[in-house]
Amino acid sequence: MNLRTVLGDVSVEQIDRVLPHEHLLCDFSPVTGDRNHIFNNPELAVRELGYMNADVPPAQGMQHAIVEVTLRDLGRDPEGMRRISRESGLHVVMGTGWYLEPYYPKEVYEVSAERHAAQMIQEIEEGVLAADGTRIRAGVIGEIGTHGGTLSPAEERVLRAAGRASNATGAAVTTHAFMYPTGVDQLSILEEEGVDPRRTAIGHVDTFLDHTYLTGLLKRGVYLQFDTCGREHLMPDSLRVEMLVRLIDEGWSDSLLISSDRCHMTDLKIRGGLGYSWAVGGFCDLLRAAGVAESVVDKLTRENPLRLLTGIDSARG
Repeated sequence: MNLRTVLGDVSVEQIDRVLPHEHLLCDFSPVTGDRNHIFNNPELAVRELGYMNADVPPAQGMQHAIVEVTLRDLGRDPEGMRRISRESGLHVVMGTGWYLEPYYPKEVYEVSAERHAAQMIQEIEEGVLAADGTRIRAGVIGEIGTHGGTLSPAEERVLRAAGRASNATGAAVTTHAFMYPTGVDQLSILEEEGVDPRRTAIGHVDTFLDHTYLTGLLKRGVYLQFDTCGREHLMPDSLRVEMLVRLIDEGWSDSLLISSDRCHMTDLKIRGGLGYSWAVGGFCDLLRAAGVAESVVDKLTRENPLRLLTGIDSARG
C-alpha cells in the first residue's frame, strides 16, 4: 500500500514516524497581522527537518513523513513542498481544499460545493501544475476548518465538498476544530455526505479536553488528533498526556494521533522553539514516563496515521 506524497507514491514500508498535522510553508499574517506568522522559507524548513532526523533518527531504510495541511488561502506552495521533500529526505503529503472563513478569498463564496469538490478531486487525481510542467498531487483533504463555535454557511459548503471529494477519491479528511467542540458538527456533515469515519480525523481536540466530547466522537468511529503538542499556552502537555492515557486505558489507542501544528517562526528550534521533533520525541517520552507502552506509542506515531491516510487495516501489513 502506498502513501501519496509530493514526490509520488511511496510504500508505507518506507515510512517511519508520521506527523499528521503540520505546516512547512504558510502565511497567517494577512489575517493576524503578526510577522511571526509568516512562515515561508524553504531553506529554513529543510534545516528544521534536519533537526527532526537528528533528534528522532528514522529506522534503517525508512524516513519520516510530514502531512502538510496548508491550503490555498494560507499560501500553499506545492513546488516549495517538493523542494523541501527532496532536500530534507522526508516524505511530504500535500493537502487540498480551503482552510476557514476569515482566510477565504472571494471565489470561495461564488462556487458551489460541487465545484469545490471537483477542484479537490482534480488536485488529488491529476495534481497541481508546476512551473516545469510536472504535476504535484495532493494526498489528503484539509485542514478544513471551522472559525469559532459554529460553522458558517461557506464553511459548511467547503466541508460538504471535502466529503464528496473523499468519497470520489478515497482520500482522508482532516479538520480544524479549535478551542470549541465543533468536531461534532463537522462529523455530522461528513456523515451526511457518506464519508467513512475511519477516513476522518477531527483536529485540535487537545485544545478542548472534555472527556465526554472526545469519547462521543470516538464512538462514532473517527480519529482524534492531539495535534498541538508542545503549545503550552493553549494547553499544558501534562493535561494532553493525562487525557491520552485515560483514553488509551479505555481502549481507544487505535483511534488517536499526535502532532504539533508548527506554523509560527518561533515554533522552530532555530528560533528557540521545540521544532518538529517534539511530538515524536519529547512528547512521546512524556507518554512513556506515564506508562504508555512502546507498542502504543508506535500506533500513535506510525500505524494510526498511515491507516487514516491510506485506508489500510494495518500499516505493517
